[in-house]
Amino acid sequence: MQHQIRQAGLPDSNEVGQLFNEYRMFYSQNADIEAARQYIRERMERHESVILVAEPDPLSNGLICTGFVQLYPSFSSVSMGPVWVLNDLYVHTDYRQQGIARKLLQAAKQLASERGVLRISLSTELSNKQAQALYESEGYAQDTKFMYYELNV
Repeated sequence: MQHQIRQAGLPDSNEVGQLFNEYRMFYSQNADIEAARQYIRERMERHESVILVAEPDPLSNGLICTGFVQLYPSFSSVSMGPVWVLNDLYVHTDYRQQGIARKLLQAAKQLASERGVLRISLSTELSNKQAQALYESEGYAQDTKFMYYELNV
């Protein structure tokens, strides 16, 4: 089955929200479909993220969106330019191992290049070897220069 990648818009927010809810559950969060849909809708309305979706051939039956990637725009002071944080990448369980995640990553890279984004950064769990292998196969390199810290507030 062929999948097309395109940028999501407000009409996609309910379906992307459904996938976002499943993504959060993958990371051991409680299901909350309405909150997930609202969160996605707000990001779109406020232009706070770029969301790309994978969709199957229009003649196929099933989901409209089979996967998504969410990118948050930011800036690098040192590089004096825009950067994106790839925060979310998810493919519905029924559509995995079909190259959809790779297509989403490639589309994100292409769109970033077209928009003058300097780099895309991401993080993943240390135990997520499958995702790490995918990222590395697409040219992402593990940062060995900087340590990252977090502060929960």
